[in-house]
Amino acid sequence: MVVIGVAGNIASGKSTVARVFEQLGALVIDADVMVHELLKTDPMQTKLVETFGSEILAPEGAIDRRALGRIVFKNTDARQTLNRIVRPAIRAEIRRRIAEERAHGHQDVIVVDAALMVETGPTDLADVIILVTAPPAVRKKRIIHRNQLSEEEAEQRIAAQTPDTQQAQWADYLLENTGTQAALTRQAENLWNQIVKD
Repeated sequence: MVVIGVAGNIASGKSTVARVFEQLGALVIDADVMVHELLKTDPMQTKLVETFGSEILAPEGAIDRRALGRIVFKNTDARQTLNRIVRPAIRAEIRRRIAEERAHGHQDVIVVDAALMVETGPTDLADVIILVTAPPAVRKKRIIHRNQLSEEEAEQRIAAQTPDTQQAQWADYLLENTGTQAALTRQAENLWNQIVKD
């Protein structure tokens, strides 16, 4: 069994690559889904409200991710604090799920779709790391359209992430997403054949 990590900054196209791999037979572990689930747990909600205040709560009492984002993407210290709270739990859950699949005899490919996998350095969460990249201007347009954010909010999110050039030093493969989705799909399929079949 091989574990492939698919990393990439916001709106790079990494989730598209992960979906292609899923269609080719991989089991996908989506870190963003894990974050959604984690933010619903009482211990995590309590810790975040204690740290960032009740303004991060939606009217029904759940964590409002957009409100939290407005805080952490404007303030480096706040963002680092959030990362110290959330990332260890996410990494532990990824490891737990991989171990669980291995214990149940899973022999096929597992893909870990995690934007921040190599943001701060090399990782042992996967056997192979793919970094999906796209120019900042392209990502900005995607963020505004997809996430319904302002131009300023989109720029804050891009500025907050480690540049592709730095993350690339810890990746085994690069996929440059500068064309159409069909072109990215073809690149992903070719890379799958290179990693899995060869």
